[in-house]
Amino acid sequence: MSVSKDDARSALHDVETAERRSQTLFGYGLASPYLLLWGVLWVVAGAVGAASPANAGIVWGAVDIVGLAGTGWLIVRHARRCGERDDRVRLFRYVGSATAVAAFSGLTLMVFAPAEGGEITMFFTLLVAAGYAIVGCWLGLRFAAVGAALGGLAVAVFVAAPAYLHLIVPFAGGAALVLGGLWMRRA
Repeated sequence: MSVSKDDARSALHDVETAERRSQTLFGYGLASPYLLLWGVLWVVAGAVGAASPANAGIVWGAVDIVGLAGTGWLIVRHARRCGERDDRVRLFRYVGSATAVAAFSGLTLMVFAPAEGGEITMFFTLLVAAGYAIVGCWLGLRFAAVGAALGGLAVAVFVAAPAYLHLIVPFAGGAALVLGGLWMRRA
């Protein structure tokens, strides 16, 4: 039995499509715990900050430390799970990218020194939203959808209810990340 060139080409295309889909789903599975972790932390920081606005900065700092420690733990766990060198290299590229974004954020806040908490809230929310949108361009549309939802929610609150920005955005943003994490886990 002979296979035609068209049949062979079609079979190779199907294999490549399945491989891309498998890699995308694997990426969603790896990303889910990070989204869940940071979404919950965002909601917690927002709740404590809303209850005690004077301590909001301290709370966000503590939450960031917990989140970075949790992220580090997840990275180590995922690096062990990723048996192949290419998967580990990809994981460490994410870490490098996150480090660059963290440095950019800190330096930007140092240089421009936003005057109000709402400006800082919007800066980080839109930065995270843009990050997920960019990742979505490369790794899967679910990332882009999370970024669009997060950015859209923040801008809607900024336009419609700016006085309540510090109350609504942490809850809506955290919820968007948690829902995105659950959505990616189901993929």
